[in-house]
Amino acid sequence: MWIIRGIILLVGVIGLVWLGTLNAGSKLTFRFFNWTYYDLQLNVILVVTFIAGMLIWAIGAWIREAQLLLRIGREKKNCRKLQDELEALRNLPLEEEAEEVLPEDMP
Repeated sequence: MWIIRGIILLVGVIGLVWLGTLNAGSKLTFRFFNWTYYDLQLNVILVVTFIAGMLIWAIGAWIREAQLLLRIGREKKNCRKLQDELEALRNLPLEEEAEEVLPEDMP
């Protein structure tokens, strides 16, 4: 899986560099919600959006990592509970001793 991620990242970086060199010196107006930036170079916009995408991906990965760690903790707790139950079952006697019936208890 890490190889596929690395290949995708490499293709993305190569594409970013290729697009940046193809359009070197191009200036444009950039609107982001209510903000407007005039005469920004396309290279700056490409780099900033690439970094923003990497940060968003990293935050998502950290959240997923935290979810998996919590799940591992719950599963370990459940496993420990099942181990204790199994040990309790192993320690039970094989046959229960028959209780002796006393004559006075009989009707």
